[in-house]
Amino acid sequence: MNKEQLKEVLNEVKGDLQISEKIKIELKPMKTKAASISLKRNTVRINKNIIPRLDNECIKYLILHELTHYKLKSKYHNGDFYEQLHKKVDDTKAKELERKILTILLEHKYYHYKLSGALSPCPSQNPKNIKQ
Repeated sequence: MNKEQLKEVLNEVKGDLQISEKIKIELKPMKTKAASISLKRNTVRINKNIIPRLDNECIKYLILHELTHYKLKSKYHNGDFYEQLHKKVDDTKAKELERKILTILLEHKYYHYKLSGALSPCPSQNPKNIKQ
């Protein structure tokens, strides 16, 4: 999904949540998050490293999740947050989408961790170094 398509989804979800303020969307590399929102800058950030692997439903959910924070002017996942979120997506579906998103995020992190050589066996675990 390209940036223009993301803006279309953003505007659709803004309409669903009755948000009229201008909100920007940015694609940024993130190490530990799928998305975030800046309440001060009115900006939704989506992890550009995982966006190619997310389906449209997951992307729309990420945007909905972040805009729910915006609508409530709160970064917390409290009762009000889930009450508002579950007006648009039921609990079971939300958990399914979150599981998919987190799986993709973890796979991405593992892949890059593996590429960095961090998963190379340490010399003490190398069978060649064991004296018999």
